[in-house]
This record gives sequence, C-alpha cells and structure tokens, in this order.
Amino acid sequence: MNKTTKVLRSLVVVGVVGSVAAVGVFSAFSSQTDNPGNEVAAGTVTLSDNDSDLAAYNIQNAKPGDTDERCIRVSYTGSLDATVKLYTPDSISDLGPHVNLQITPGTQVVPAADCTLFVADAGGAIYNDTLSAFQSSHNAYSNGLVDYPGAVATKWVTNDAVVYRVKATLASNAPDTAQGDTTGTHTIRWEAQNQ
Repeated sequence: MNKTTKVLRSLVVVGVVGSVAAVGVFSAFSSQTDNPGNEVAAGTVTLSDNDSDLAAYNIQNAKPGDTDERCIRVSYTGSLDATVKLYTPDSISDLGPHVNLQITPGTQVVPAADCTLFVADAGGAIYNDTLSAFQSSHNAYSNGLVDYPGAVATKWVTNDAVVYRVKATLASNAPDTAQGDTTGTHTIRWEAQNQ
C-alpha cells in the first residue's frame, strides 16, 4: 500500500468517526423542568409614635399631689405580625418610689397630646404603681409590659394603633426627705418584635 492510500484511508476513518460522534451529540434525548421566580424578601417590623419627642410627663418644682399626663399614639406599620412591649431601659433616681406611674391604653378620635376625648379601654390601666417598681419589673424587652390592640388581639398587625395616656403623680404622702430629689430623666420605650 502506498503512502497516499494510507493517508486517504486514515482521512476516511477520521471522517467516519467524526460523523458518528457528531450524530451522537445532536441526536441525544433531552428533557427539562424549571422552577422559576425564586426569591427571598424580608418582612418589616415598624413602630412609630406621634409624640414629636416631647416627654409624656415633665413636672418641675413639684409638690405632693402634682401630676402631669400626655397621650401618645403608637402605630404599627410593619408587614410581620408583632408583639409590642413597654419598658424603661434607664435607671430611676431617689424620687422614683414616690412617683406613681399610670399607663392606660385607649382611643382618641383625633390623637392629641393633651388627651382631649381620650377613652380608656374597658380593662383600664395596664400599669398603676410606682415609677421605681415599673423600672425594676420592666427594664428590657424580655420583661417588658405586653399590650395588644383591642380586647382579644394577641398580636399587632399592619395599621394597628393604640393611644396611651401616660400619667405621673408625685405622691400626696411623699415624705419631707424627698424634697429636692429627682427621678432623673428616663425613657418610656415601646418596642415591637415579630412573632
């Protein structure tokens, strides 16, 4: 066999093998199924109030029996069901045992800081004791005072709102030793966490 014949045979074998390989690639069975549109979007927990950063109470130069109150509308606009708790994260100074704190949930036709037309919920105050006791019992979310909107609700949902009347009174029986004392400035905090 001459060299040319060998080369031609080799080319024919390579061509046949290439053709078989090409037919194998283009003639395979195929099937697919898709699961489109996958996404994860986080929900929201959003709590706000209408207090314009004004204190719920601020009594200066107080004498026994003096009181101050304001109404605060707390609104929930988050997308996740939530639990809302009240607490103070701050320390309370020496006058705390002689200041009564009363927190009452309710409604107001037109929310106003001066509590005009405030209507308390049927259950009345959710807290009515000394400021010091409030701080020692409710000083973090974990031990916060729980409140839900409405009589039977067990969660806050989008567009829920509650008006709270927050009232502080220097006890009428505050002792002479309380003269010049202070509670110190402190925060009443509402915090929401999703359920």
